[in-house]
Parts: sequence; C-alpha cells; structure tokens
Amino acid sequence: MAAVERSNPKDPTTWYRSEDADLEVGLGLTVANLALRIYEKRKDIVPLVYESKVCKEFGVNRRTATWEQIAPACQADIFELCFWMNFHPTPQQALVLQAVQDGDLFIACKSGQGPGKTCVSAIIGIWWQLQDRDVRCIVTAPSMKQCRDVWLSEVRERIGKAHYLLRKFVTVTSSRVYFGGYVQGMPRNKNWRCELLTASNDTAFQGQHNKRLTAIVEEASGVEADIIEALKGTVSNIENEFQEDAQEGAILMIGNPNQRDTEFHKCFTKMGSHWTQITLDAEESPIVNPRKIIQHAIEFGIDSDFYRVRVLGQFPASDPSGIINPDDVYRATTCDVRKAVRNTTLAGQRQFGIDLARQGGDETIAYRRFGGCIVEWKKWSRTTDFEPAHAIRWCFKSQLEAQWHNWQTLYTFDAGGLGQGIYHLFDEAGKDCFPFHTQHKATRPTVYANRMTEAWFQLGATLRAGNVRIPDDPILHHQLTTRRYGFTKDGLLLVEPKDIYIKRTKSGSPDRADAIVMAFYQSGYTDTQVTRKKTRRASR
Repeated sequence: MAAVERSNPKDPTTWYRSEDADLEVGLGLTVANLALRIYEKRKDIVPLVYESKVCKEFGVNRRTATWEQIAPACQADIFELCFWMNFHPTPQQALVLQAVQDGDLFIACKSGQGPGKTCVSAIIGIWWQLQDRDVRCIVTAPSMKQCRDVWLSEVRERIGKAHYLLRKFVTVTSSRVYFGGYVQGMPRNKNWRCELLTASNDTAFQGQHNKRLTAIVEEASGVEADIIEALKGTVSNIENEFQEDAQEGAILMIGNPNQRDTEFHKCFTKMGSHWTQITLDAEESPIVNPRKIIQHAIEFGIDSDFYRVRVLGQFPASDPSGIINPDDVYRATTCDVRKAVRNTTLAGQRQFGIDLARQGGDETIAYRRFGGCIVEWKKWSRTTDFEPAHAIRWCFKSQLEAQWHNWQTLYTFDAGGLGQGIYHLFDEAGKDCFPFHTQHKATRPTVYANRMTEAWFQLGATLRAGNVRIPDDPILHHQLTTRRYGFTKDGLLLVEPKDIYIKRTKSGSPDRADAIVMAFYQSGYTDTQVTRKKTRRASR
C-alpha cells in the first residue's frame, strides 16, 4: 500500500502506513502505539496568543505604530519583540524565552531535531542587544559554518519577516548583526553588534570586554570545556568590575545532546544547580512532523541513542550501543530461504560484497546475495602467495555458475588499500561495480558521518525488518553484534572505528561483518559512482 499523502494532526492513524501499524519499535511499543503516544502529548497543546502591549496601550496597529512606541516595549518584553518580528513561539519555545525574560544568567537548553532551537536563540540574541547601547553578544559554535549558515541565516530570515521599523534598525551582514541602523552604507555604532567566533581556541574570547557581554553557544555538545570557561570569565566582566556601568552578562548553551563527556552534559548533571535546564522534546512539539519521528523509530528503534538524541532531546545512554540486535541476527540464520529470496524490498537483487585483507591477520571475504539471502560465501586467509585477484576471479566464477548476467549483477568491494589495484579486473570482464570507500560521504550526510556507518545501519534495519537469510557462522555473528556506534560532535552517527573495535574486543578485524554489510548495501544501486560498462548488450 502506498504511503498516505497527507497526515491529519488530529488522526494519528494517518501518520504511518497501515502495514507498519503492528511493527515493533522498541520498549514494547508498536508504530500504532507510538503514534498514539505522540498524539496524547500534543492534543492539549494550545497555541500561544499574545496581545501586543503597544497596540493595546496606544490604540495602534502594525501599520500605524511608531519606533518610539515599539522600541521600549520590545526592550522590556521578549514576547513583545516576538510579536513585532511576526514570530509565534510554541509553548516549548516560550519556556526558553521566559527564562531569558526572568533574567536567568545561565541557561542550558537541550533539544531534539525540529522544535526550533535555533529560531529561539536568534530571538534571544536580538533581545539581549536591545537592552542597552554599546552591548555585545558573542555567538559561537564548533565551526564558523554553523555560525554563519545556521544561526546567522536564521537571524536574517527572522529580520526579513519582522516589522519594517525593526528591519531598518537591525542589519545583518555576512558575518555580524549590527544594531542602530546604517548611515551611508556604514553602521551607526560598530560596537553594538552580535559577533560570530569559532569555538576552536579559548584565546579568541580573551580581551572581549564591553559594558555588557552575552554569549550564545550553538551546538554546545561540540564545544570544549576550556572554551566554556573562557566564555564564563568573559561575560562575568570581572576585569571591568571597577567600571561603574559594567554589568554581568548571560550565557545560553543550546543544541542537540550528542555526547556525554562534555561541558554541556555537566550543565544537566554535575553543575545542574547553577543552570536553568530546559529540554525540547520533538514528540511534544507541534511543529515537528510526526511522520518523521515515526520513521526514525522504525529505522533505529525508540530505545536507541539516535532516538534519544534526535527526538527526545536526551543524552545518549551511559553504555555504548550496539548497531545490530543479536535477536535479529539469530532470526536471520533460521529464516526460510525462499522467503528471504523473495524479500519484497530486496527481491531480484544480485550483489557481491567483497572485503580484501589489509594486514597479515585479516581475512579476505566474499558473499554472494540473491534477494535477501546470502547464497554462497568464501574466505581466504592472508598468505604470501595470496593475491586479491584470486578472490575476484572466484566471484566471477560463482556468478557464471549461478547464470547471472553482467547487467543483473553488482559487485561492491572495499576500495581502500589493495582494492585500488583491482578496478581493471571488473572493467576487463564487463562487470558493474561499486567501489566502496568507507570514509566517503553517506547518501544521508545529515544523519551518518560516513558511508561505512550508513551501510552498517542499513543492514541493521534490513535484519530488523525480517525475511533475510545469512550464514550460521559464529564468527560473523560475533562481529555483527559487537560493533558499536557513537556520535560525532555534530550529532552524526559514527560506527566504531576498526582499530578501536579490535583493541576493545581482542577478536581481530571484523572482515566478515564488513563484507556482508557491503553485500547488502542498497545505495550502490543508485550511486553515481557505480562503474557501468557501456557495452552491456555484448555481455548478455
């Protein structure tokens, strides 16, 4: 059945495909149960309706209000600023704004994806600047790209939708936000600004002094402890304590809770008593598409760290998580071969996965897959007389015996190391091949750190869906179920590096697992890097 084109916010059954209703997503819940849980969290949410104090007090509207009326009101009330910026915060976003309005100096906000955290921090940065002239707000993130392409772009969009008088007052350049307007192409007051600084060196924050300094730390999980300490010292205005008009500033740390061993995590644990703590749960946010949440649950499970971080806005569990469930592996060893071959998602696919040995203790492994079933495999130990070509020629022979045409068959092989020298074998034999580079960009670069991580999670999802058959091989099972994953500072999923896996498990290189991961890698069928012979017709 095709996916429903439109989802009704008041009908959770329209948030998923009917055939997925009974699919288990973890913690004893099915897709239908999860949809109902999200609905229960959202059904009583009432949109915030703010009545402008300026309009009420002066009897004006958006068109007739003057800057003399708007400016003091926006300065006094952050929700008044939201009104004149045509921004309508959700109840979750209002919690963060209210903390700022109440004068809290240290605010930590962790969030899932989608509840609008960057929008909130943009509003806060503007409001802090309206409190007085000659004040400065420092905006930092792990990279300048995040500062400019995310935060600054959000400010530009917000100002673009604001009242025309605010648009005249606030100017967004390619690297800064100036306040007070422009005269002859230059800012009236160069010191009254939001400034972007990369959180790469604490010395960048030294010497930053002003009457009042505030700081916004975007993607706070990726910012090192020494940077945070430098920021605390900067906004405290300790060196300006003898300046009569010096004021203590404020810090907003906001982002996805990607990692535990960070200063951001301490804001919610060890140093929690010093911070106002807020969590934005995507399940509770009316602006997050419930279909997207349910898709994450189906793909990763609601008990996964990915779901905790990207949806619930919670830090990963204390123990590293495995990518593939042992129960799924066991089920795959006992699945009926005919059902696996006819797997509705993989039916008709003919693919080889080849992992070539790189060091003396490694193995070269080749798997042949038909549909969802591994129908044949072979291993070679690394010896002095072994050549990668031996494995490739065995695969060619296996294809010939199976009577698979070249145009039907895809070879996915490890392109690093020895793999670089075997391209010509596929070219000479007229084969379609996909050179698998483990560190290349994934097809979903906003989720996975690299191609190998994506391939491992694809196999995990395939095994979880069922109707897959893999060899009953204890070594393969061990390698599949002991590989772990974590998160990068940017919140991307990252499979455990091979050298760390070998050191931790003391069981050698996971060659068999990597080979079967490549045998099931689906993106190879559509990737532009697939090397295809133009003379296919001659090989049929």
